[in-house]
Amino acid sequence: MGAGTLAAAISGLATSLGALPFLFVRTLPRRTYDGILGLGAGLMLAAATLGLIAEAVSGVNAGGVFHPGQLALVVSGFVVGGGLAAAMDRLIPHQHAGGHHQHLGHEPGHDVHDRVPAGSARRAYSMVGALSVHRIPEGLAIGAGFAVARTSHLGIVLAIAVGVQNACEGIVMAAPLRQGGVPAWRGFAIVGLTGLVIPIAAVIGQILAGAALATMPFVLALAGGTLIYVTSNEIIPESHSHGNEGTASAGLVAGFLLTMVLEAVLR
Repeated sequence: MGAGTLAAAISGLATSLGALPFLFVRTLPRRTYDGILGLGAGLMLAAATLGLIAEAVSGVNAGGVFHPGQLALVVSGFVVGGGLAAAMDRLIPHQHAGGHHQHLGHEPGHDVHDRVPAGSARRAYSMVGALSVHRIPEGLAIGAGFAVARTSHLGIVLAIAVGVQNACEGIVMAAPLRQGGVPAWRGFAIVGLTGLVIPIAAVIGQILAGAALATMPFVLALAGGTLIYVTSNEIIPESHSHGNEGTASAGLVAGFLLTMVLEAVLR
């Protein structure tokens, strides 16, 4: 197992950490969850902008010479990444935060378990499946970060950022399963297995980015575009939809700062 696949697998396993509390409790305080979600958003935004996008554009003016072809690769990759994330958002049935006009929401102030009504096990399983598919771009980003030696630090930063976010998603998936009547250990196992999506996607991302170094800016920008879209469309609105905006924003700033430090130290 390569370093990228191993890091992605560990990041995927972090999902189980989010599900772990629900072996013992049925709910978590909403403020705690929103703060952790904000932290994950900050980590992913910084990893996408300071890491993936910055690396993608680094060759545009290599040697003091402007390379329009490199810029075209970066721009097209970013647009395609955002477009793919938007298409997944439209085509895959799932729930957004309260107030999102495209999907069903819930009232502010409720605990995490209120997202799905009691007894709705089928709906909970649907949510688990949708969130699993949404992780494909995250795995691709980690794989692209490990594609070549000079960008391997990006893979480490991304694995950490995605790992924290996966822990948050573990909470999102485990809570409705418990509320829907799924036994605690079965729900924990189901949520943990969804983490396998990330290392599988990471292998694909590493192959795509490493197959031809000339396409590296495109793949890095594509991964950055998908992460930015998902963070802004899913994670930030969710963390700000329950009256805990201050806690969520503080978490976002802390996550961005942590990634900035990691990027500087590991480069």
